[in-house]
Amino acid sequence: MGSCKGQRSYGGVITSHPVHGTVQSWDDEEGWGVLTSPDIQSEIWAHFSAVYAKPGAFASLEPGESVLFTWEEFPQDGYSYRAVHVRRPSDPETDWEPEQDDEDVDDLSDVCIELDPE
Repeated sequence: MGSCKGQRSYGGVITSHPVHGTVQSWDDEEGWGVLTSPDIQSEIWAHFSAVYAKPGAFASLEPGESVLFTWEEFPQDGYSYRAVHVRRPSDPETDWEPEQDDEDVDDLSDVCIELDPE
């Protein structure tokens, strides 16, 4: 029987402060694109739901556009990282802060699932 100790977990926030980057590509129809940053050695996958937009506005980015974003290690569509929050430098910072859950972080736990080989 194996052990989950030492296993790599995904989905943990790696940055709490935004880094500067550039939109490498964006597909409005698909709703996602790719960001790059000199602070990160790999491309970052970004979904439209992570992009700041005014209420009722369409969340979209333009290739070549400058952005600020936080990111996490999370394999997505062949990318090692995904953007958590994305905004333009001109967007208001008050809407940048992540939403707070009512759930207390101390109440969270890790789960390890191991499958028996057949």
